[in-house]
Amino acid sequence: MNWHNLLWPGATTLVAIGISFGTLQSAAADADDLSKRVQAIEVDIAKGDSTKVLVAQNTERLERLEAIVMENAKQLNQLSQSMSAVCQATQARCK
Repeated sequence: MNWHNLLWPGATTLVAIGISFGTLQSAAADADDLSKRVQAIEVDIAKGDSTKVLVAQNTERLERLEAIVMENAKQLNQLSQSMSAVCQATQARCK
């Protein structure tokens, strides 16, 4: 009867240890999965930030190019006016 009295508590303890181990393994797997998800989100955020930086850089370059084009247009207009004045002064047939 002595072994019978130890069998039930021992079996219960083994079952509890098994359930605890399974729960621990499940929690570890969930933690790994969560870590992978967080890492994926961090990578996505980093990509978004780098895209924002590229857009900002491209916007600045575009603004500089627009300023250059506007300056070239002003110079071309001045050149055209000067050529027109020369043509009128010399009565040349400028086309």
